[in-house]
Amino acid sequence: MFIIPAVIMGMLLSGVNMRMMRTMMLEVLRQDYIRTAWSKGLTERVIIMRHALKNALIPVITIIGLQMPILIGGAVVMEQIFCLPGIGRLLLQSIVQRDYPIVTGVMLFFAGAILLINLVVDLTYGFLDPRVHYR
Repeated sequence: MFIIPAVIMGMLLSGVNMRMMRTMMLEVLRQDYIRTAWSKGLTERVIIMRHALKNALIPVITIIGLQMPILIGGAVVMEQIFCLPGIGRLLLQSIVQRDYPIVTGVMLFFAGAILLINLVVDLTYGFLDPRVHYR
């Protein structure tokens, strides 16, 4: 019942994310510090996982954070199309019935979720790049 909507939501923006990840990895793998790691004799796995992936993930995490509101809006549409029960369907029914307190509450919930996602993205920057400091 939930497989088709989940696949559609997953495929919605996955192409953008994969292309961005590939581009960033290719860019990072051309950097001087990667060549230095190769010349030190580090294995390919260590170079990619420890050095290249961390630096390539920073812009990808940014894009994923920016795509979350799009996915939340898409989930509202998916719930309506596939007749799934959920908060998006509640929002649309409340709009049709002009139940403004519920509309306000659901929109506040969505805004809080997006703020939380942005916070997680910002904290992830500090984890991936030690040069980023939060005071």
